Amino acid sequence: MIFFYNLKKKLIVILLLAIALISLSSLYSFAQKTKKLPLKYKTLISQLYTQDKIYNLNERVDKELYTTKKIYVNEIIIKGNKLISSDIIKENLKIKEGDIFNIEDLRDNIRSLYEMGYFSDINTEFEEVSNNKINIILLITENPLVNKIEFKGNRILSDLDLIELINTRPGKILNYNIIKQDIEIINEEYNKKGYIGVPNHVQDLEITSDGKIIFFIKEAIYPKKIEIKGNTLFKEKDLLKLITIKPNEPLIKNELEKSLKNIYDFYQDNGYLLADIRSDIQEDTIVLEIYEAVLEDIEVQGNTKTKNYVIEKHFNLEKGKVINIYKLRKGLRKLQLGGLFKNADIDFKGGSKPGNVIMIVKVEEQQTGQLVVGAGFGGLPGSNRGGIAGNISLSQLNYKGKGQQVYLNWERGNLINSLSFSFSDPFSLKNDYFFSFSTYFTELFKQRAIVSNNPLTIGLYKDFRSSISFSFGKRLISKDMIYSFSLGTSTFKVSPTPDKTYPYVINPSKGSYSFTGLNISKDTRDDEFYPTRGIFYSVDTSAFLKNSGNLDSFSKISFEFRKYFNLKNEKVFATRFFMGLATDKIPFVYQYTLGGSDTLRGYDFNRFIGSKAILLNLEYRFPVSRKIENLYGATFIDIGKAFQPNESINLNKLGLDYGVGLRFVVPQFGLIRVDYAISKEKTKLAVGIGQTF
Repeated sequence: MIFFYNLKKKLIVILLLAIALISLSSLYSFAQKTKKLPLKYKTLISQLYTQDKIYNLNERVDKELYTTKKIYVNEIIIKGNKLISSDIIKENLKIKEGDIFNIEDLRDNIRSLYEMGYFSDINTEFEEVSNNKINIILLITENPLVNKIEFKGNRILSDLDLIELINTRPGKILNYNIIKQDIEIINEEYNKKGYIGVPNHVQDLEITSDGKIIFFIKEAIYPKKIEIKGNTLFKEKDLLKLITIKPNEPLIKNELEKSLKNIYDFYQDNGYLLADIRSDIQEDTIVLEIYEAVLEDIEVQGNTKTKNYVIEKHFNLEKGKVINIYKLRKGLRKLQLGGLFKNADIDFKGGSKPGNVIMIVKVEEQQTGQLVVGAGFGGLPGSNRGGIAGNISLSQLNYKGKGQQVYLNWERGNLINSLSFSFSDPFSLKNDYFFSFSTYFTELFKQRAIVSNNPLTIGLYKDFRSSISFSFGKRLISKDMIYSFSLGTSTFKVSPTPDKTYPYVINPSKGSYSFTGLNISKDTRDDEFYPTRGIFYSVDTSAFLKNSGNLDSFSKISFEFRKYFNLKNEKVFATRFFMGLATDKIPFVYQYTLGGSDTLRGYDFNRFIGSKAILLNLEYRFPVSRKIENLYGATFIDIGKAFQPNESINLNKLGLDYGVGLRFVVPQFGLIRVDYAISKEKTKLAVGIGQTF
């Protein structure tokens, strides 16, 4: 019985050892597979970076056996090592002699040995010492000594350059950890030099049985073709001209970024906003995906009185179209300086798909109704409206929150007595229609009429005028154009008021007209208050049909064109051309006038009056100093004249002035300009609000 009892105990121990061996054999089957040399890179990467895969234990050990029977480690025996001492190996083991044997602990300890990086294979054997003690035998297969290091596929960096980078050296035992560091160092070096598009510059690795290491290098992408997608506003061939990447040369990060910036700046310079530009680097093709910023919707925040559509229509932007930067800036400036809001700003967030954006307009409303009582000097000497005048005005810029504007104004002075009323609705009608109504009754005293230019003959008169008019129009947002039609009635009466200085007696006249007018304008300026680029033109025609009086019917047509050249760094060259023609029977109170701070700055206000007028303004605008914000300078030349009905246009008789000026931008108010002009008649200091044009 004792014999069978001892035999039973030995059989249990043998069974335990057999089960452990089966488990460990399954655990380290990977090591058996990797004993074949040469080692390939993909296999090595699994050793270096995916330890969980290596040590995925397929446990078939009944752990209950270990709870019922304790087995102790008698001794740990290291075999097969020649270069790494047994003491160093044991120092990396947490399991010690005398510890209770546990298969989980053994697995963790072997993982620790693999993580030293010196071993390509570790097998385990067990040796029974007694009925509850075993020896653990670790069969070590060391990595070979590094005999030689080679690089293949490198042209940009030489072998010497790469050797100096890495830490692996011939004559030392191959260490997987150091190899992993070497791969990271090589990748980092190429990435630092800007060679993008290659996830791993070490594409493969070969280790021969005699210790030779071969790094297979892919330094860069050599693109043969560049494709651009997603562009709708500009042709691909035009955008490709902006690309600085050269075909069949290594792709460098700086050149790619420069090309993307060129495209972004190109869109900006042409007035359009980009949401994103993404690059997809393929083997021999670079695909640039352009996401033009398409306006999906507009959200308004902060308004309690003003209707959302009033704020949206300030921008003249179309939903579903690429956002125009100039319209965006112009609309924001209108909100900031239009009198409806104390503050206004914009922000963006992503829309329902890439490229789509939602614009968020943030406003802070302010009081828009005003009662103003004031007095001042109305005009410069020689002005038809010169002299001291008092003024009382009542206005509402945002009636019922619809952006409707109501003005009532009375002005009284030594040369004027005027009452006017106007109502305009630029926003509330659908489909971008708008309308306005106005009426006025005005008396002007001691007004000036140029009867003849050769010699200059001036007569004074008293002028009474009244008018009622209605206009209706439509904005064509996609074309930046506005059409408007007007009609109304007008009456006037002119009585001579000669004095000692101007004794000429003009003929008295009076009349009543019905009039119609048509205006077409286009505006692509980036800013109405301080334009730096774009054009503006306007064609205006009107016909006055006589109802009564001693004068005849007449008609007028005028054309104005402005163009702004952006010279960068806030420097602008601005031009304006104006020409007006009327039938010779036009009364002088309806004739064209030139002279003063808005036209010919070196001449008195309304110095030239006639049925024909021509004007050219050239102005160079520039910042005075980078250190002083909102202060700008200007130099200018003005050329022009108005010609009497009995005169023909003579370019040799045009008036000319030139000068310099300053512009001050006052936040929440606008621009104030001061110009000093010189003409052959006099020098003038002109002050005005806003740019001359």
